[in-house]
Parts: sequence; C-alpha cells; structure tokens
Amino acid sequence: MTELVAGVDLGTTDTKAVLTRPDGETVAFARGATTWSHKPDGRLETTGAALANDVLRTLEKAVAEAEQRKGPVNVTGIGIAGLAESGVILDAHGNETSPVIAWFDERGNEELTAQGPTFVEEFPRRTGLPFGTQWSLPKLLWMRKNGIHLDHASRWLNMPEYVAYALTGEQVSEPSLASRTGLLDQATGRPWAEALDRIGATHAFLPELRDAGQPAGTVKHGRFKGATVTVAGHDHPVAAIGAGATGPEDLFNSCGTAEVLLRSVPRILTDDERQTLVDRGIDAGRHVLPGHGVLIGGMRSGLVMRRVLALVGADDHDRRDELDRRWRPANGDGVTVLPAAPHDNDVTLRLRDGAGPDQLWAATLAYLNEQTEALLSAVNSVVGEHRTAVAAGGWTRMHSVRTAKAAVIPRLRISALEQPGARGAAMFAARAAYDVPFDKVTRQFQSTAAATERTHA
Repeated sequence: MTELVAGVDLGTTDTKAVLTRPDGETVAFARGATTWSHKPDGRLETTGAALANDVLRTLEKAVAEAEQRKGPVNVTGIGIAGLAESGVILDAHGNETSPVIAWFDERGNEELTAQGPTFVEEFPRRTGLPFGTQWSLPKLLWMRKNGIHLDHASRWLNMPEYVAYALTGEQVSEPSLASRTGLLDQATGRPWAEALDRIGATHAFLPELRDAGQPAGTVKHGRFKGATVTVAGHDHPVAAIGAGATGPEDLFNSCGTAEVLLRSVPRILTDDERQTLVDRGIDAGRHVLPGHGVLIGGMRSGLVMRRVLALVGADDHDRRDELDRRWRPANGDGVTVLPAAPHDNDVTLRLRDGAGPDQLWAATLAYLNEQTEALLSAVNSVVGEHRTAVAAGGWTRMHSVRTAKAAVIPRLRISALEQPGARGAAMFAARAAYDVPFDKVTRQFQSTAAATERTHA
C-alpha cells in the first residue's frame, strides 16, 4: 500500500487537495467548489460543517484518482491551509453558534467604528492590521450586536482550524491564522485583552496556539481514520512555502481571489514597526514558520478581475481565453478604473466612447499594476529589494496577467507548480505525520519541485 500525505487549500472560490509521496512527488490532485450562500445586500456566508464536507469530498476525489494510478493508498497525514478571517463560534459542546461570514463581507463596519478613537489608534500597533472590516473582530462585533451569544465557554476557530476539529475533535489555533483575527497581540503572541473585552469573551476564546506542522490530533473515523492532522495556516504564507519563497530576500506574489505580495522576516516585529508598515498599506503578522514575521501587501485583484470578466461576458473559459489572446497593454484608452480603498469590494469605472471589452481588460490590468508598484515600493522601503520573485496562483494561467506582472515586478518567475498552497500544506502534513525536521521536508519537496520545473521548461 502506497503511503501518501495530503495538502488541502480551502479557498474562497475552490477547495483544492493534493496527494504527494512523503518526498514531495505529486500523485493526485482534485478540486471542488467552496460552498457559500448569498444573502441580501451582497452578504455571503456558509457553515463550518459545509466547508468541512467540501474538504472531505475533495480529499476523497483525490484519493480515488490516486488509487486509479497507484492501487491502494494510505493517507498518513493531512495538512489544512486556507482562507483566514472567516471563522465560527463554538459553544461548550463544540457546536456551531454563528454563521461563517466571508472575509470580504463588510458586516461590522459600523460596530468597529463605534469602538472609539483610542481603540482605533491602538488597533494597528497591537494587531499589525489596518483598521477595517476584513478581520474576524468586526464580524464578531456584528454578531454580538445581532444577538449571537458568547460566554466564557465560547471558542473561535478559523476555518482551517474548524476543519481540523471536525476531523479530530481537537481545538487549536494556528499563529498565522490567529494573526488575521484582530484578537491577537502580536507583541506577546497571546490574545489581546482589550479586543476580547469588546466582544465579551475571555482569553480562552482563542484555543491553544499550535504551530503549523505540529499534530492537531488524528482523524477519528471514516476513510482517513488514523491520519495525523495539522493546521498548516494562512493560505498565502503556506503557498509561499510551497513555491519555495522561504527566505527573507524572496518575494512571493500570490494570485488568487485575493492577491498579495509577501516577504518573510526572521523575527517578531516591534509595535512601532507594525504601525509604520500598516501606515504604508502592509499587514504585519505571524508567519507559518515559527519565530518569523510575515509582511503582506494585499489587493483584491482576483475579485476585481472576476467582476470585470463577468461584466464583459467573459466568465467562461473560451471567452476568457479569447479576451486574453487579444490583450495588448496599449488597449486601455477609453476606460479608467477609479482608485478604491485597499479593502473596498467595489469596482468603479469611467467609460468613454469606443470603450469595449478589450479596452476594459487592458485598463483593469494597468490599474492593478499601479497598485502592485505602490505596494512593492512600500515593502522595499522597509525590508529592502528582493533578490528573487515567484508568482503562483490561478490568475497566472492567463498570458495577459503574467506579462503585465513581469513589467512591474523585477526578476519575476512564474511557478510551473500547480497549487503551491495545497503543496505547502502537504509539506506540513509530512512534518506532522513523520516527525521529521521541517528543513528536511523542505529540501525533499524542493528537489522534486525543481524536477517539475525542468520538465515544464
């Protein structure tokens, strides 16, 4: 029987799973749509149980593919990475008591603003996050105001943590995910008492912190019974690990629904450094690598591109490919994409006579390049210029996106690896299942990745 490890990337649009040998050789891959329910006023939510089922279905599809190729397989470890900020409240019995609100859902803006100027000023210094609705805290403030109960026994799990809990029965909090809640004091690595007071919760609201690659129990039943589970963490730094961008001079450009420019820092930042970075549009939190900080310059590029493609009727593969082939950088005349706040979901356009789909797509990529240049300049001003840059993610499959990015990110390489987020999660699964040093896992996976890159060259 072939032993495999599984890496899961629970994404906003799709849930992905990759199965690899413990040395990193990819054996199977599967994906499925992530379940959401559309509510009035553009609100988007789901349940933890629905997302856990999405993960299990996707893993089972990957196993079926692997067994067609290799015969019987045994999944020894499962690493779960994915979207941050979205989570669920559990009661004393481990039951869900709240909806899972999408990270870009703007519920909580009014409640967050009402916390007062002192809290607003302290928020970025404590959390490394800009004041806004993306994080878990505003959603929790909204929940409390709207009658969702919290007490001393309540717990908060981010979605990858909830999926691990659904499989193993253990509740843990992974540092990179906790960093995105607005509830973690980055200086101490412990829950921030002031934020917890605002939602009426205790320090126990965030479970025990456990680093990526550390076991979070074993699967208790079903097809994967006995597999060691680990919470691999926030999808962007996990994808950076999967793509090999692990050093302080490596830049990782993650191109999913949310796009980020990511750099690692081999220490925990000070309050003043966090404030400076946030002022320049950069989130400063915990990496999935223990003892490391992570700098994330975020944009909603994937969301913007998806909406523009839908607007021009190019939201199916054939029409999108046709638009991609026709793209030219100089085609943007007649359309202006108006600037938006970093966490604004709206896409605002100014159109002139003669503007059509080609002009709109060219103008969209030009607008996103301007945002990329600004964030890159801000990151470089703090940690210096990168030596290597790698981009990965679904949007890099479009020639127009790849070419536009290469014009503004020096020394950019487009990764030929499929699904670096799921692959990074599989690396942490191997660490947890076989109790080997992570640097050994990294060398093994990078060796097989290099062979894959040569194959695609």
